[in-house]
Amino acid sequence: MKILVVDDSGVQRKMISQIIQKAGFDHEILEACDGEVAIQTLAQNYKDVALVLCDWNMPKMNGLEFIQGVAKVPPVAQIPIVMVTTEGTADKIEQAKQAGSNLAGYIVKPFTPPQLKEVISPILAKTEFKVSGYDQGEA
Repeated sequence: MKILVVDDSGVQRKMISQIIQKAGFDHEILEACDGEVAIQTLAQNYKDVALVLCDWNMPKMNGLEFIQGVAKVPPVAQIPIVMVTTEGTADKIEQAKQAGSNLAGYIVKPFTPPQLKEVISPILAKTEFKVSGYDQGEA
């Protein structure tokens, strides 16, 4: 399975990727520098993407526009997205929640590695369970 990291800062993408790997997740990391590239990356990899970590403030297509766009495409609409952004006001968090039902978490920069792990661990555990072929209705 793969994790898509979307941020216009190459340094942020690398830092998030390193935190994910050091936290013990063995997912392949895909990177995108803005929402448009992220859409293209999802189009090519949507069956394998377990999680998207997305910044808000990016050129071309920002994180909010990305969430709204993904929410309109059934094959990718259920991929969980976690915003990782400096936009930390209650109004912005609510705006992101309203953008798409696939918003699974919100992390305000700056953050610590344990904070990132705390948010993504349950999402990936849930995703892995579904992806592994288990039917939630069966014991």
